[in-house]
Amino acid sequence: MKLSAADLKSLSVFLAVTEHRGFAGAQTALHMSQSAVSFHIRALEERVGFTVCRRGRQGFELTERGAIVYERAKLLLSSVDDFDSEMSELRSSVYGTLRLGVVDNTIMDVDLDLQGVIGEFLRKNPKARLNITVGSPDRLIGDIANGEVQLGILPETAQMEGLQHRQVYTEMHGIYCARRHPLFERDGHQMTVEEVIEHPFVVRPYANLQELESFPNAQVGAHASNMEAQALLILSGHFIGNLPHYYANHWVERGELKALLPGQVEIASPFCVVTRAGRRPSLIVRTFIQELVARLWQQSHLVEAYKGDELFKTSPTPEG
Repeated sequence: MKLSAADLKSLSVFLAVTEHRGFAGAQTALHMSQSAVSFHIRALEERVGFTVCRRGRQGFELTERGAIVYERAKLLLSSVDDFDSEMSELRSSVYGTLRLGVVDNTIMDVDLDLQGVIGEFLRKNPKARLNITVGSPDRLIGDIANGEVQLGILPETAQMEGLQHRQVYTEMHGIYCARRHPLFERDGHQMTVEEVIEHPFVVRPYANLQELESFPNAQVGAHASNMEAQALLILSGHFIGNLPHYYANHWVERGELKALLPGQVEIASPFCVVTRAGRRPSLIVRTFIQELVARLWQQSHLVEAYKGDELFKTSPTPEG
């Protein structure tokens, strides 16, 4: 089956319908009418020769073969985006789609100011487009490894073969408990580590228990896949755990969370930019990282080791 531009368009509509679990969400995301979305799905089914999804009163569902088409289409369209980026590099212009992955609640980190980085990147590169995936570090690592995400900004995790991790800044965390917790009424400055470890912690598996390094023999009572889940379990009053200071302050100011051992226990959580190893990142990826590093430099969180890193240098303009 030879693919045309129309086929690629139908595949992109199919991806949107699948990812939004139906036509309604895809209509909004694509700014298309329902009839236009239906047209592309019918066109795709005519081209492949089978039904790719079921839709009706029972809701949206991929067929078995439709699920295979979805996975192949994701890889195909990612390759098309990569091709666009590589061609733009030959023209020495930033063009194409950057597929960026970030962890949840990144928007609340005023020191990182990712929204400012994005705004400046798009202002300077009007032909660039941005697709953002929000997920757990484990999921993003997988998406970067298989090419669905080109660049991830996420907490340091166990390094995976085939990926390149570069630390760019450090997020500071503290240990917190909620108003319903037995330790809440205690003076956090007067506590000891021994008293704290009598209570169960909630931890994130991807952190490899680094958050418990100051608490030997601590008991783990729950696991959370992301920051929001961790905060929810802490706020329940059943667990204590670490949170970024900027994130916890929302509840601290409302009297719902309290720091334990403030000034005594500070947990450093290094953040990295993660790309696939083996070849130099594309121009659009390097340009975005340059903008991120420039912003972090302004915020005084830049890692000194980055000075002179070849990753952040753009390609010279081709002669002729």
